[in-house]
Amino acid sequence: MTYISISTVTPVYNGANYLKDLIQELEEFKTYLIESDVQIRLVESIFVVDECIDNSREVLQEARQNREWVNVIELSKNFGQHPATIAGILHSSGDWVVTLDEDLQHRPKYIIQLLEEVVKENSDICYADGKDRVHSSVMRDKLARYFKRIISYLLNNKSIPYFNSFRLLRGDIARAASAICRHETYLDIALSWFTQRVSNTTIDMTDIRNQESEGKSGYSFMGLVRHSKRMIMSSKVKLLRIGIIIGVLAFIASIVYAAYALYSSLIYPQSVEIRGWTSTILITLFFGGLTCLLLGFSLESLSELSLSHNGKPTFFVVDRSKDQQLKQALNKLSDADL
Repeated sequence: MTYISISTVTPVYNGANYLKDLIQELEEFKTYLIESDVQIRLVESIFVVDECIDNSREVLQEARQNREWVNVIELSKNFGQHPATIAGILHSSGDWVVTLDEDLQHRPKYIIQLLEEVVKENSDICYADGKDRVHSSVMRDKLARYFKRIISYLLNNKSIPYFNSFRLLRGDIARAASAICRHETYLDIALSWFTQRVSNTTIDMTDIRNQESEGKSGYSFMGLVRHSKRMIMSSKVKLLRIGIIIGVLAFIASIVYAAYALYSSLIYPQSVEIRGWTSTILITLFFGGLTCLLLGFSLESLSELSLSHNGKPTFFVVDRSKDQQLKQALNKLSDADL
């Protein structure tokens, strides 16, 4: 019997207090799928040790005993959450890949809800969205949401407000996007190069770690700025096109105004009371518009070269042949729950 396989990927940096419970919940989810007798299986849970600062490594080594589905890989130094996630995805083999944090903010039981959403919307990616405030800090929640909205507008990418580290990804797309990611490539932007079928679903999420630390945010304002920079470096900026349009309009306006000024000076010379200012304004408008136009084209070309350098594909072939099987398995699971 062919099963639809699921891999989970979790970057580990400071999660010793939560990893045992997370693995326990993953094991319960794995058992639940088996006992429900549906054609869906959790085949592996990959934990990427990103030069952890606590005893997470030892906790994982102990937890993996008698659990062949728990895989631990270790990075040579601290590279950060995104690179660690990418490394885990590249080591995965599942038809679907779920990325989730180490601190129990993302509960494995909601993986079924993510799967139901991709079936419902016929999507390749599904992001989880917090039903209420995720963090104990109101400002952190609002700041993150406003940043995403602004960047979404600037980059003309409607999926950015949904971006979340709790995501369900079609396996072949996840691995292909991860394979081309460079140091400054933002993983979720790279995923959008491969598919526009992106959905989201609302679940309960609580940042237990930050609540226990009296609301201290793991992300500072500068952290959000760094994330935004990586998004911009991985995308085409919408404002560049606006600069080109402004340059074209200014260039055309200077020619039209010059024709009008020449016509007025020849036909109605008495209407020109002060000489010199018209030519100054025309020259400024003409060369200013021409400069904006050329600069816009240059920046647009550089943006295209940057995307090409970052590995943006010309095309990608995706296999959705198991989607009907997934739909049938989820229907059976829903009927069993009822």
